[in-house]
Amino acid sequence: MERKELNQKKFVGQYTKSSLMALRGFYFKAVFSKKGSNKMMKEINLFCLLALPFLSFGQSFTDSYLPIIHIKTQGATIVDEPKVAVRMGIIDNGPGQLNSLGDSFSGYDGYIGIEFRGNSTQDADKKSYGIELWTAQGADTSASLLGMPSEEDWVLHASHFDKTFLRNVLSFEIWQKMGYWASRSQFCELVIDGNYRGVYILMEKVKRDKNRLNIAKLKPDDLQGDDLTGGYLIRLDWSKGPGWFSNFEAMREGPLEFQYEYPKARSITIEQQKYIQAYIDSFETALFSPSYHHPSGLGYHQLADLASFVDLFIINELSRSVDAYKLSSYIHKDKNSRGGLLTAGPIWDFDLAYANAAYCGGNRPDGWTYQQAESSCDDLVKMPRWWERLMQDTLFTRQLRCRWVALRSSFLHPDSLTLWIDQYATLLQEAQARNFERWEVLEENLFDQPEPLPGSYTGEIDRLKTWMRDRIQWLDNHIPGTCDGDTLRTLEKALPNRPFPNPSTGWLYLKTDANTPILLTLHDLTGKTLMRRTGASILPEEVIFLNLSSFTSGLYFLKIYYPQKADVHKIVLRP
Repeated sequence: MERKELNQKKFVGQYTKSSLMALRGFYFKAVFSKKGSNKMMKEINLFCLLALPFLSFGQSFTDSYLPIIHIKTQGATIVDEPKVAVRMGIIDNGPGQLNSLGDSFSGYDGYIGIEFRGNSTQDADKKSYGIELWTAQGADTSASLLGMPSEEDWVLHASHFDKTFLRNVLSFEIWQKMGYWASRSQFCELVIDGNYRGVYILMEKVKRDKNRLNIAKLKPDDLQGDDLTGGYLIRLDWSKGPGWFSNFEAMREGPLEFQYEYPKARSITIEQQKYIQAYIDSFETALFSPSYHHPSGLGYHQLADLASFVDLFIINELSRSVDAYKLSSYIHKDKNSRGGLLTAGPIWDFDLAYANAAYCGGNRPDGWTYQQAESSCDDLVKMPRWWERLMQDTLFTRQLRCRWVALRSSFLHPDSLTLWIDQYATLLQEAQARNFERWEVLEENLFDQPEPLPGSYTGEIDRLKTWMRDRIQWLDNHIPGTCDGDTLRTLEKALPNRPFPNPSTGWLYLKTDANTPILLTLHDLTGKTLMRRTGASILPEEVIFLNLSSFTSGLYFLKIYYPQKADVHKIVLRP
């Protein structure tokens, strides 16, 4: 968009609602009195044409401390498939800097393909969008947006049902701190064809990529040996395409359905389908057997990354999401040479979490989310019975208790979460007011939300904080299992950046300090790399958890890389 056009919009936006309405009245008076000069009429017509979106909604938007995304449809109509070509510009002057509609597009300036996205959210007036960066010729292209790694596929999330705008971002940051990839995100404000659309969250789409879910690329000719073993990304959700049915029942009404997310159903080969289906069947067979072992002798914990299943249980139970375990849920598997275990996650979609839905027990601070069958939910055909079975296994519950106790002393402490919420609420203070002037929904029940409604942004924030404290207190008292007291005492006394306990029977802990590791790798005696941890999984002044329970007993080497050096530690695993 040219600067002249932006400056005209900025001029219009400087008027208050009352002054705009007065000018509109003046326009009609001039028309019906037939006393307006031609020159005056032309100027007023131009003004009202530019001001129309703002006159319609009483919105005076000119600048923001959040990045501003401007989309110009150029006459195209946005629909739910296929994507249509439009122009997008991003005004981003940097953290803490004011962004104005008249500023240049410093964050992005080019074409995108855009469509509506979501299921129930498509019925909302404030839509979410899937976008793909395109060249002028319509080819895919990649770019870094708002400081996030370069990619082509992105999501503009409306967060219409979550009036705090925080539930997804909070969940993603918790998952990242737990040691996994979750969508990076940035708050922004959106304008489409001069129409202010409110606060949005620009998110990374769940996707296999070296900067997103970093599992191996699986090519059509990867049909045997280690090449065939990964990577795979499988989705549990409402039916959206080809997949297969489990040999085991879902929580209700039939077998569990799995869907191909990566490779896509159109490109995954028959050999690859057979491999991942057989692997997940082996995991389920082991899990549901009386001994928790497959007939081959492998335990379910030797086929799955138990630590990730523990952590997914924690985030789902903490959030009390009504979609937990069943919708917008993922599992993945990398190549055997890169670990190769079935792994829970990544996570997605927490709008209806943390007491933001009044069904399936979603608004109660007590009770278990994995026992949704007791709440008469109507979508349990999508939910696996894995979690019932896992909670019957002392191997799982012991690790669950230890992990919960450790996280509760760190970023899952209620004071830490309250501080995080308050910081983001402060960041959004001006923008949220504009959003709820544009969308007057604070006193409207949008999607079976708990009554009474707070009726204000501050009330929404306070309800979220209070509920989370109550929920954490309940989990403190009800998470089963016993955590080895010696392990906890060792955790308290451990020296920074030295793995413990060593020897270990499965879990390995590493307490970090200001000298934060940038990479961890685990190797066998031949030098083969068995595990890699990097990026968001390594955080200062916290505890890194490594689950080694799937490896056989023996001697291993853990390499800890720092910006200026690398340390190597011998690790002894006992049966």
